[in-house]
Amino acid sequence: MRGYGQRIGAAVTSGLLVASPAAARDESAARGEAFARAHCARCHATGSRGAGSLRQASPFRTLARRFPVDDLADVLAEGVDRRHPAMPDFRLDPADAADLTAYLKTLRP
Repeated sequence: MRGYGQRIGAAVTSGLLVASPAAARDESAARGEAFARAHCARCHATGSRGAGSLRQASPFRTLARRFPVDDLADVLAEGVDRRHPAMPDFRLDPADAADLTAYLKTLRP
């Protein structure tokens, strides 16, 4: 019986290790979504549907389709110059940029 319990414990532990990267991505995407809602939703549509309040502000779901999202974290961390007159210049903390990028990936079809 002792060997059986050890095998079960090892299986559970290895299952947790396999699940951890996915869980970390999900947590990062959740933080990115919260960031988008707090800082971007005033103008942009940040979800998978709907329109933003500012017509010139691209919905995040189209950004996720039009740009190489994997490269976007670097761009966000380096700083974004205005894309339209109402868009502020900004630079994100690298962790926020990674989280926002993880969220944008969830919006791709």
